Amino acid sequence: MSFLERTNDRTLPADYTGDVLLWDIDKTYLDTRFSSLRGLFAIPFEWAIDKRALPGTVPLLRALRHGGGDESALVPLYFVSGSPPQLRRVVEKKMVLDGVEPDGITFKDQWALVKARTPQAIVEQVGYKLKALLLYRKELPAGARWLLFGDDAERDLDAFLTFGAVCAGLRGPALAERLRTLGAWPPDIDEVVTLADAIPVGPDPVLRVFIHEIRGHPGIGSGSAFSRDERVVKAPSFLEHALVLRAMGRIRARDLRAVRDDVVRAGVDTAPLLADAGARLGVPADLLRDAS
Repeated sequence: MSFLERTNDRTLPADYTGDVLLWDIDKTYLDTRFSSLRGLFAIPFEWAIDKRALPGTVPLLRALRHGGGDESALVPLYFVSGSPPQLRRVVEKKMVLDGVEPDGITFKDQWALVKARTPQAIVEQVGYKLKALLLYRKELPAGARWLLFGDDAERDLDAFLTFGAVCAGLRGPALAERLRTLGAWPPDIDEVVTLADAIPVGPDPVLRVFIHEIRGHPGIGSGSAFSRDERVVKAPSFLEHALVLRAMGRIRARDLRAVRDDVVRAGVDTAPLLADAGARLGVPADLLRDAS
């Protein structure tokens, strides 16, 4: 049993070679912790109006959905969350309030795992998220380029780059061994290996991975074998991610400023973020001036 609930409301042309956006929800879009046992018990008391989006995420999601040109590209947008499906109504209501329009969302059926008495599967996310990614990969065009957004609290980086490796040919015992090394739940390992066999081998579709570094968390550098991959952008603020995406031509200048304004409204000092984006992420000086 997959222990996931998913939707995909969009069919793309088979020859589509544009971007696909995929976001985590918990600590990447919303300031929630529903992928933890403690967070599960807060669900009956949570309302959409009470959900706080992380600073910069809402204007960045809208910007990426529009694309970098004058006309809206309606870039495909999917969410894969470790949160339970009981949150679907609340999360979708919040997205309506924020003007965020996803093409599909996958939730993890945490309550079913609680009932099945499988504590490892409740807290482990790599196998689950890899399953969700591969299911979307089966349904979406092979030529699509993936921009993946997660955080450093749930080993999203490991799941995202393993997804790319599977698309490029990682299979069978080698895939199972990597998942065991990453601590995946054994039934998830079996499902991922089976799913992988249904994916045609081709180029790695992962263009960039954006990781939200959470304050106080040890960070991906301490636990991921993939943290040095040149496609990975690690930053504590979505303003820095927006700067990189603007440099890539994925968002407009006006949208970069909208992200900056949202971060400033949250009381964040942007000066050190801009300095870090220039020194560590290589963002050009003219873009830093646009965001200052």
